[in-house]
Amino acid sequence: MSTSVPDGSGPARAELERFVRGTLGCTCPDAVFERVEMREGPALPCGGSVRRIAIGGRLLIHVVEGVSVEDVNRGIHAWTLSGRIDRDDARMNRFRLVIGLDGLSTGDAGGIRDAFAAACDDGDDRIHLHIVDSDALRALYL
Repeated sequence: MSTSVPDGSGPARAELERFVRGTLGCTCPDAVFERVEMREGPALPCGGSVRRIAIGGRLLIHVVEGVSVEDVNRGIHAWTLSGRIDRDDARMNRFRLVIGLDGLSTGDAGGIRDAFAAACDDGDDRIHLHIVDSDALRALYL
């Protein structure tokens, strides 16, 4: 697995595969995990962060963490648009926006999903939202 991470750290292949397949439900073939590129984006104005993970030139994941529900409501449209543009520019098949939040209420989750849907192009079935507990992101930092 080739991993491109500026600080030299990154998840072990097995942990990344478990996260992508188990947590996100992706059915990527084994071969795509041979090439993984990860990099940290600039800090978000709210203090959170975004990590970009490109897997096998096919799957693009942006992981947003360290944010509040209010931050998500303010930023989700821009994050969705940015990810779609990144996916298309890199000629990848899918984009998955992963947001790590703790203690999320059903109402807040519904509002985030609605905002995400509004930010997506109609008919774009290659873009997905995943709201996960922050603990689920630990696999990305092993």
